[in-house]
Amino acid sequence: MRDPVELARGIIREQAKALTALAELVGEPFREAVRLVQNSRAQMVVTGIGKSGLIARKAAATLSSTGTPAVFMHPVEGVHGDLGMVDPNAVLLALSKSGNTDELVRFVGHFRRVGGSVIAVCEGGTSGLSELADMVLEMPKLPEAGPLALAPTTSTTMTLALCDALAMALLDSRGFNEEQFARYHPDGSLGRRLLLRASDVMHGGAEMPCVAGGKSFKDMLLEMTGKHLGMTCVVDDGGLLVGVFTDGDLRRLLTRCETPTKLTAGEAWRQSRRDPSEPPVRCSTVSPEELAVDCLRLMRESEITMLVVSADGQRPSGVVRLQDLVRAGLG
Repeated sequence: MRDPVELARGIIREQAKALTALAELVGEPFREAVRLVQNSRAQMVVTGIGKSGLIARKAAATLSSTGTPAVFMHPVEGVHGDLGMVDPNAVLLALSKSGNTDELVRFVGHFRRVGGSVIAVCEGGTSGLSELADMVLEMPKLPEAGPLALAPTTSTTMTLALCDALAMALLDSRGFNEEQFARYHPDGSLGRRLLLRASDVMHGGAEMPCVAGGKSFKDMLLEMTGKHLGMTCVVDDGGLLVGVFTDGDLRRLLTRCETPTKLTAGEAWRQSRRDPSEPPVRCSTVSPEELAVDCLRLMRESEITMLVVSADGQRPSGVVRLQDLVRAGLG
């Protein structure tokens, strides 16, 4: 029995050598394949059977998520009706180590009658698949890694690498950018950073604490307590934002004023400022379309834990808290 660690290292080194050999075979057919797919207006079809079929599923998913719409089609299901979804201009990417798997070759033959061009990924040499293909992305003939050299290992690694390379080359040729990637991955880390807006995470409508400056101090406390955000917006009679009153402001006010309950909400806000001798500074706001990640940056730079959201910069429409942004996966 071999040492598992040494066996693993040997298999990985063997596959690394195979990938190097594969890279040397990439040439003009690959460039033509990129051009062919790029010029097609139809959804790409990717097929394979067995372990190659599993790689084909992954290839279709990678292509679709990087700007090249693609669908996996099982060769057997394809000849039993699924070919009906194939566009006459569709490009088929067919994966097979030997290129001679009967079910796959039959499927590709039928695809030629209803679809467009065929790109084959298989070992070099003559095969049923290569004869049907418009172009062949050739893989070197190398033994499978492992003690028995039987299970698909090296061949599937090379197939996966070649399909990834094709997807990335298409991504580059289409000028696919981060914003487009984010649209296809809205729940991913990049998607959240590039797509999530202040309006998506803010507490708005009935959830937003807001009190008119002429209301009583008690009314303001009830609003803060009822909305559970530890703050409230203070507005004037016209609904324009005057400022924000927080739990910290309340503690500061209680150290300065012996009878805060006699104050209006607006007076309480003014007396709670950090420097009451200075005229109040107009409260800043962010637009509902502001990126949430930019809201987080602004909070950290300003050392604050919440921002008021306003479409016109004057009337509050929501509140964004630091903990909401962290909960959304941006912190």
